[in-house]
Amino acid sequence: MTSKSDVKKLVETETDRLGFTMTLGNGRWVITNPQNGRSAEIPLQAIGHGLDNYKTKIRSLLQNHPTKPSPMAVATEKADSMPRDTWWSVEALLAAAYSHGLRPYVSGGLLHTPGPIDAQPFAEMLHTRKDEVIAQLTKNTNAATEGITVPTTRETAHVTKPRDITADAEALWGLLRDAAREQGDKPLTNGGVVGVQWQGALAQIIKTACPDWDTVHEQDVRQYLNRTEHTRCHRPRATPPVWWVALEWNDGGLTVTKTTPKPVSQPLVVAPVEKSAARTTPAPASSAEMSPPATAGPALRALLGFEQAIRRTEAERDQALTDRDLARTALEKVRADRDNLLVELGEVKADRDKAKAELEAINAVFARYNGDAA
Repeated sequence: MTSKSDVKKLVETETDRLGFTMTLGNGRWVITNPQNGRSAEIPLQAIGHGLDNYKTKIRSLLQNHPTKPSPMAVATEKADSMPRDTWWSVEALLAAAYSHGLRPYVSGGLLHTPGPIDAQPFAEMLHTRKDEVIAQLTKNTNAATEGITVPTTRETAHVTKPRDITADAEALWGLLRDAAREQGDKPLTNGGVVGVQWQGALAQIIKTACPDWDTVHEQDVRQYLNRTEHTRCHRPRATPPVWWVALEWNDGGLTVTKTTPKPVSQPLVVAPVEKSAARTTPAPASSAEMSPPATAGPALRALLGFEQAIRRTEAERDQALTDRDLARTALEKVRADRDNLLVELGEVKADRDKAKAELEAINAVFARYNGDAA
């Protein structure tokens, strides 16, 4: 920033040379051309190339109809002392502001001009003509959606009742419980909890009894039964597999919540609606889609940032649930392998005891034979 003494020296030199008058008022130098009565105000300090702009501004007082001055001269001139429309159109002013790093936008009916400090003269020009600038920015925003009919929620919402996972899981458990009764209700424990044994293929009984279930719903129901400790596959490698089934139904207060991805804010595109039987899952929002528009205000930017944080939290939660399910699946496999080893170990022990008894019988025969020979 140029010192006050440099500005004062410039003003004194130019006013003396051109025969203008120079006074100090309201913290500014007031320069007046006594020939035509035109006047201009010069700040006590200058930014950047302000001295050159001030010189041009003082010289422009010689003309009754000034030509287009430099941007700095326009920024330092009062609205009531210079004809703005003679020099800048609103479009040209906005284009110059954008090129110097300003990002003007309208929020709450007010004009905001964030940007670098070097571009503040352009910000002052925009605020001097704020009504025209707001009208131009609003016009551009409205033009983007002009002629487009935005459907209401009532017109576009289609509510589909989801399947009741808990009810379907209880129904499937009832089928397994009945099948276990037909097999004699053989007692079987799972982690110390007494239940009954059922031998069979769970996928086959689901296919037979519930043919309308899709793969996703079948997986949800089976996970529900597993998490609420109603079924457990003890020997998956057996033919048929051996299952543990709980004696009584008890959901343990577990609540099943199915979430769907939130819609992503995207430019509105009018296109004919086509019916499709295939279900599509919306892709997750990328960082480019979530980036705020150039005209976004602080409140909108904060809201979008908050929404991104929620999406990240939901993704982390879903990943944690997936990792937990994988860990449980691995644990179940380890338990099943352990049970298989215990069964195989029991069979080996039985064979060993049988062989041991047979060997003792043979030794007894040899002992009698040796005794008789002796």
